[in-house]
Amino acid sequence: MQAEQPNIRAVRAGSGRQLIVTWKGSAESPVDVLPHLARYAVFAPLLNGDLLFHRAHVGDWGWSVQWTEALEISADTLWRLTLEQGAAWLHEWRTTRGMTQQQAAQALGVSPRMWRYYEAGTHLLPKTVRLAAIGLDVQARAA
Repeated sequence: MQAEQPNIRAVRAGSGRQLIVTWKGSAESPVDVLPHLARYAVFAPLLNGDLLFHRAHVGDWGWSVQWTEALEISADTLWRLTLEQGAAWLHEWRTTRGMTQQQAAQALGVSPRMWRYYEAGTHLLPKTVRLAAIGLDVQARAA
């Protein structure tokens, strides 16, 4: 795993129950918190209220996302979810296209070693890699 788990610099609500988290090092990641919220009864108000969910803000010193003093998710949990979801997204993108890791890495301009890290969920999937994958799909459809 990466040596440090960064704390949160900024957060905003995305579509559905997605948070867009900007980490201390300026990396930005989407994270779907719906499965996490649904797992715990305490989060029921966030599942039922869009206005409340959109009040997400960074907790003290960047170590959580809070909605109220009683409703928060730790930065560690969000980091873990971000790594897992980024890895799953990348794996699905690659396998849907019938590519090997080597082929996918080459197509997106990433080293094979970094691709393995991203797909294993040990390194944060950069926004640039996600956008390159989406751009490659758009280019393929236009051709």
